[in-house]
Amino acid sequence: MKSLITVTFAISRLSSAFTHSNLPPIKSRFMLLRSVVSNSLRDRLFPEELNILYDSKCNVCKLEIDFLRRRDQRLNRGQPKLKFTDLESSQYNDQDPANAFIDYEKGMKAMHGVKPDGKLMVGVPVFSEAYKQVGLGWLFSITRVPVFSWLADRGYDLFAKYRTVITRGKSVDNLVEVYKEKRLLMKAQEDRVKIDCDACKEKTANV
Repeated sequence: MKSLITVTFAISRLSSAFTHSNLPPIKSRFMLLRSVVSNSLRDRLFPEELNILYDSKCNVCKLEIDFLRRRDQRLNRGQPKLKFTDLESSQYNDQDPANAFIDYEKGMKAMHGVKPDGKLMVGVPVFSEAYKQVGLGWLFSITRVPVFSWLADRGYDLFAKYRTVITRGKSVDNLVEVYKEKRLLMKAQEDRVKIDCDACKEKTANV
């Protein structure tokens, strides 16, 4: 939204300037406008409107993510509104600003969503925003009423607390332990490959 306001303001300023007698050439106006839009887009962490951090090994979560993905692709073909980031992927990076620096443990304890300006959302608001981006925001309109918002938050908190036990048969603590062991193994393998590669280079250099 901030980027859109910036672009709109810049365009209005340019339009106002172009109404005066000393108009720049058409090409110059186009280049200036493109520069304004380009700079505004660079302020975004990603082109989509919401980055959803999810657990791909949770069947309940995956069903909902698959539904949102299909609907997003159908309604927003070529310009998706939703970005999906799998916490269980070996490529997941908790140091990426696009992921709001959410580590595996935090991500597994609750649903997190990140806006392109870096704003972090947690719990029910993530679902509300995601469904809004695919034209189903009305499903969560009731949560704008304080009492229903409170009930929705409490209900989600209760589900999130036991989600991994229900859907994966393990507590978050158990999953975090397994995750850390897996990461250590991956790191050891990467280090071994690097050592072997360095040895090969040294051997080749000595030939």
